Amino acid sequence: MSRHLLLLLLPSVALACSADQPDTKTSPASDSDSGIVDSGEPDVYQMPTLWGLTALEDLDPADDVVEVEMTAAIGEVDWVDSGPTEVWAYNDLVPGPLIQAKVGDTVRIRFTNELGSGTTIHWHGLRISDEMDGVPAIQDPVEPGETFVYEFVVPDAGTFWYHPHVRTHAAIEHGLQGMLVVHDPAAPLLSERAFVVDDVLLNGNDIAPSTLDHMTQMHGRHGNTLLTNGATEQLAGTMTAGQPERWRIVNTANARTMWVRPTNARWRVVAIDGTVLPEPFETTRGLLPVGQRLDLEVIPDEGASDVSLQIELPDGSGGWAEYPVFSATVDGDPAEGAWTDWGAAPLPAIEDAVQEAELILDGAAGSTTIEWTINGEMYGEHTPLEFAANTPTVITIRERSRAEHPFHLHGQFFQVLDRNGDVVEEDGGLRDTVLVDGSDTLRLYTTFDNPGLWMAHCHILEHAELGMMTEMIVHE
Repeated sequence: MSRHLLLLLLPSVALACSADQPDTKTSPASDSDSGIVDSGEPDVYQMPTLWGLTALEDLDPADDVVEVEMTAAIGEVDWVDSGPTEVWAYNDLVPGPLIQAKVGDTVRIRFTNELGSGTTIHWHGLRISDEMDGVPAIQDPVEPGETFVYEFVVPDAGTFWYHPHVRTHAAIEHGLQGMLVVHDPAAPLLSERAFVVDDVLLNGNDIAPSTLDHMTQMHGRHGNTLLTNGATEQLAGTMTAGQPERWRIVNTANARTMWVRPTNARWRVVAIDGTVLPEPFETTRGLLPVGQRLDLEVIPDEGASDVSLQIELPDGSGGWAEYPVFSATVDGDPAEGAWTDWGAAPLPAIEDAVQEAELILDGAAGSTTIEWTINGEMYGEHTPLEFAANTPTVITIRERSRAEHPFHLHGQFFQVLDRNGDVVEEDGGLRDTVLVDGSDTLRLYTTFDNPGLWMAHCHILEHAELGMMTEMIVHE
């Protein structure tokens, strides 16, 4: 794919302005606060209120169980003035409802499919049993009218998300996506906000058909309307002077790499793909490829009257186009504020590799479509890779197509050792998704501590649909 062509597609995003959102937040807390409520009974953890999304009601009274009900069905949203837009929605919401739990909880989702065809739910980033991973290689799709219970224990705190793994390029574009947050009861208790950022291709008030024309095969589907928490208009809220907040952001677009930047604020990246970094870092703009999550710590500048969140995209001429998606007025007397002590544990030690693998990402013109491949094979004609569990492993990814490929590995975390021989700060932390760009060579380190059958694929959804997907079998 030509980088130049990619840039020419980016400025097509349209964004209207100014809409109010309810601004319910927890009260600011000290760094030592843990969210534990002293009720005179055994310690009970109170979930933080996460501004911006509708949270599902927990139907199970047990402290260590979260049980929710979700239904996928056809619905309508009001995105444009010309009339309602038909969508596929979880519980009539786009994005779907927020699911919250704490580390160690059993999460039970009673899922009913009322769509016209079979579907699944994949829990992006969660290290759970492969039987609950929602991929057709293991789970038969939930057919129309059927109910399936997803149940798993959440072992890791972080910002995750969920979506189907059947005709994924069409399902996510039509609205089937949502955020799942696993809280760490020992983490600092801050006001938190959730931002699900997406783009959708509208033709009038309708979502354009999910066809695979040549440009879409090459670059993936780029929308012409930017959505933030399902709104085409700018979200609004309030912040408190001097008080840090945690902003959880996920890019659920089909193909568009985005960058995020708060304005009138000090800010830094504190987590990537959910896992809090041992060393948070400040940057000019935060890189947010498809499928990835960034958690930001944001403090209003001293004396600032407002703070905003900008989505930034290359404008095709060497500059940046800015799209404000959230604006908050700042209340209270001017105050400088101080960074939070996140107390993150060091990353797992990297040991000498016992097993190694190489993934070559490439594409070529086939008889009727572009064929996107891993190691020269399209999914369905591929040879699964096999690994031993709990074994130091280095995976080398070589990009040969000159295209962007956000690489996503199910069921495992990895660390990026280096990119083209260099250590890059924005590649830090424990990851499940990383952008492979241009003619990059990346080396990833993992121990494969979650046995099972796991997908690995490009998260440009059209690239995955056209073959850039494989399987990794991790033997106990």
